[in-house]
Amino acid sequence: MKKYPFKFLDSYKREDRGIFFGRDEEISALYEMVFQSSVILIYGASGTGKTSLINCGLAGKFQPHDWLALMIRRGNNINKSLEKALEDAGGNSLDPVVGVNWSNEWSDDAEKSNKELSAVGKSINAVYQKSFRPIYLIFDQFEELFILGTRAEQDLFIKTVQDILQSQQPVKLIFSIREEYLGHLSHFEREVPQLLRKKLRIEPMNLEKVKQVIIGATAYNDSNISIKSGESDLVAEGIFDKIKGEEKSLTIQLPFLQVFLDKFYLKITGDESRSTEAEFNVATLNDMGEIGDVLIDFLEGQVAGISNKLKERYPVLVPDMIWRILSPFSTLEGTKDPISKQDLYERLPNLDRTLVDAVVGDFINSRILRYNDTNEMFEIAHDALAKPIAEKRSVEETAQLEIKRLIKSQVAVKEEGREFFTEKQLVFIEPYLEKFPISDEEREWISKSRSHVTKEKLKDIDRQYAEILKKRRITILSVAIVALLLLITTTVFFAIEARKEGIVAEQEKVKSQNAENNTKELLKLVMQGRGEQYVNQNDSLLMEQLRIEQTYPIDSLIVPRASVSPSNKGSENRNYMLWVDVPSFRKYEIKQVNYKLCSGFVDRLRVSNEPSSSFSIGYLGYGYCPIIDIDVILQTGDTIKKVFSFEDFFRENPLP
Repeated sequence: MKKYPFKFLDSYKREDRGIFFGRDEEISALYEMVFQSSVILIYGASGTGKTSLINCGLAGKFQPHDWLALMIRRGNNINKSLEKALEDAGGNSLDPVVGVNWSNEWSDDAEKSNKELSAVGKSINAVYQKSFRPIYLIFDQFEELFILGTRAEQDLFIKTVQDILQSQQPVKLIFSIREEYLGHLSHFEREVPQLLRKKLRIEPMNLEKVKQVIIGATAYNDSNISIKSGESDLVAEGIFDKIKGEEKSLTIQLPFLQVFLDKFYLKITGDESRSTEAEFNVATLNDMGEIGDVLIDFLEGQVAGISNKLKERYPVLVPDMIWRILSPFSTLEGTKDPISKQDLYERLPNLDRTLVDAVVGDFINSRILRYNDTNEMFEIAHDALAKPIAEKRSVEETAQLEIKRLIKSQVAVKEEGREFFTEKQLVFIEPYLEKFPISDEEREWISKSRSHVTKEKLKDIDRQYAEILKKRRITILSVAIVALLLLITTTVFFAIEARKEGIVAEQEKVKSQNAENNTKELLKLVMQGRGEQYVNQNDSLLMEQLRIEQTYPIDSLIVPRASVSPSNKGSENRNYMLWVDVPSFRKYEIKQVNYKLCSGFVDRLRVSNEPSSSFSIGYLGYGYCPIIDIDVILQTGDTIKKVFSFEDFFRENPLP
């Protein structure tokens, strides 16, 4: 029986080598490299077919008795995944033979060592004794170690690789990584210098390779697809041009090609089982019209189909809800994020679990999601789908993920080397703490960070007070200033903690006392703690400024503010933060603030219900808007329009 020759978004395996076309040069180059080094690095953009090149192209060059491949993904921890892969292959055998002098071809540049094998070395030895086949440890999607893993996990893995290379065991290590993460390998290379000595870049598909894929697969003896006689080149070129669209590029992404070929077949046959024979031809191809972004169109079509299918069982179901269910499977960077069913439930606490199960099941049937029995995780079928899923997230979802990552990355470091959260980070974190689960250790560190920031603020107050005493005599007024500043600092900062510990009533009591007979006098004192410009002002000027802030129209008191800082130590990327400055006792007049970003941002409208809360304009330096329009919506329904210019900001505050 003839078979469908395309794999859609699934990777090709050894048994698919008869229909794997377009990578002959890369297969030959990779085959030569495995005899030249114990470590090979394969890199390329997402969707270039790195996994298929190894599992099908390279595997197909070996006889079965010369190839024992253990495919390893990070899962929850790459070290545990490696241990399990070896154990499943027989690495837990008892009494492994040690000290065997293997062929030099397996020890290209690792120094010989007579020391006892490590635990992993013994496991590899046992696997070899069981199979007597050369072992290939293939670390697929290696970027996951740097996107999702901790530094401790990375360091342990590097140590394990060093042990493997020094053990003189019959094993090769192949790492497959997306090219944008090559920079993360710098520390790894310092510890394992041979990491980058033999590397192969996988290019996107050019026209010639696309022709090889289409013509080769349709000419295959068992293929249920053919091309109309005399139209092979025209069909292949037409498919290439439709996927490329208006882009001035000489290449296309392989996932786009696979999805388009499947779409082309379904247009001809309408057969979801993909068993009907089909003939590709120019006329039908031309009828397909413009296709736009193949992947996002495909995803949107699947989401709409699932929504219609399940609508009768779940009347509340809408497409946005389905996108929310897909969201946890993609990282902030738009890469795959394997997740268990329980973790998925916890990320979607407000959704019916039977609804989540039904949607996930349909995504598995449509080959968008798949279940990995090895680590009991669900994941997106292909990395290329992760990016459009990430781009569909709301600002709220993105903020939650940023905060979750911030908390986990901070706490992942050993406590003696851990940094406290800053005051700005704590203000950013607090509104979201009840929206996703955090560990006891994370909650405790947040609490310690609050205490640390409070102590630092009190030290700063003491320092400012000491400077005031040098310039003017101690008076009852200055004592009141210090006392009030201490009260305000402690009350405002511990508002977060107070809300969680059930002391909101006490907080309201303090606020009501501040609003009574002493309000004007207290606010006068507060002015001296609001900035350096007020410290040396006489009482009359302070009172005048207070009068202005109490009586002037709110639109004259709203001032957009910004800050820019490096996103990581040593990085050229920047975090761009924006907020609205307004007197604290006038905030109640503001209902919300809308920030309108420029084109290029997926979510061009950012909404804040807390006027002075800052947010990131460009995550990790992805960019900023030269001009940002700001609508401040008052409780009365009126709108105050403000404009903030980053161009002016950088002119007045040049970057270091």
